[in-house]
Amino acid sequence: MSLFAAIAALVWEYFQPLRPVAPRDRAIAWLTWFQEHFNAGGERHGVLAWSLGVLMPAIAVAVIGALLGGLWNGLAWLFDVLVLYFCLGYRHTLARAEAVADAIDAGDLDNARRQLRDWRPGLVVAGDADGLTLQVLEETFRSSLIRMFGVLFWFFLLGVAGAVLYLLTGLAREHWRDAPGFGVCANRVTGWLDWPPARVTAFSFAIVGNFQDALEAWREQAPVWRAAFTTDPRDETAGNDGVLLAAGAAALGLRLGGDLSVDGEILVRPELGLDEPPEPGHLTLVAALIWRAALLWGAVLGLLWLGSL
Repeated sequence: MSLFAAIAALVWEYFQPLRPVAPRDRAIAWLTWFQEHFNAGGERHGVLAWSLGVLMPAIAVAVIGALLGGLWNGLAWLFDVLVLYFCLGYRHTLARAEAVADAIDAGDLDNARRQLRDWRPGLVVAGDADGLTLQVLEETFRSSLIRMFGVLFWFFLLGVAGAVLYLLTGLAREHWRDAPGFGVCANRVTGWLDWPPARVTAFSFAIVGNFQDALEAWREQAPVWRAAFTTDPRDETAGNDGVLLAAGAAALGLRLGGDLSVDGEILVRPELGLDEPPEPGHLTLVAALIWRAALLWGAVLGLLWLGSL
């Protein structure tokens, strides 16, 4: 049943990527309320806010789904599809990535930078076309995890409550990131929740791309990326990014990472992937790799479902 709910939500999201913004805006307002009323500067306050603002709604969603299932399984299925549809969003983010890539290709770098900042608030945006191209491809890989693979992984593992837990934790991390101490819990839990789907997704990229190159890049380059961006050994965020980007870039034979020119200064970053420099047109290859990986997930889960009959 979960497989068919996921398929229905993905098809709905593919053909209707623009959805009402009210549910997401209310979720952000909900998390903002917790920051305003619970942020006393300590990590324990962030733990309490995450428990009440993220964990409790996920449990509530699980209870609602169980109650609907007790009335009629069809109602629970429709509820799962609806909630999962609002938790997904990769198709919409891909459209935003395409708009940035088109602006770079047209030489309109100011527009590309503006759209990239609107798409990924808080991102330090490069100043030249090469750097912007790197960033749009990297953010497309990251968005595939945040807005599709991560949501689906926790949905299949914990049901619709898992999808809500993953989404709200990511939103909490994004909107509490400027609160020292208070935002540590959300950031750390996001890293933990991303750890398994990032590696399953990276392995999927290897299967549907250049297998050996992807695994070698994962093994050799991901630890270097993590070491370059991690100061807290309990924070898995950079490690998850390194695994995903290294495997994805090498699966396509592309080079990601590397130094960025930002406001006249050089931001030093390790290189990921292989040797071919990225171009805006490579976004099509990245998107195709991601959709192939999604089809692989569907095929494997379909076989498991058939085996359970």
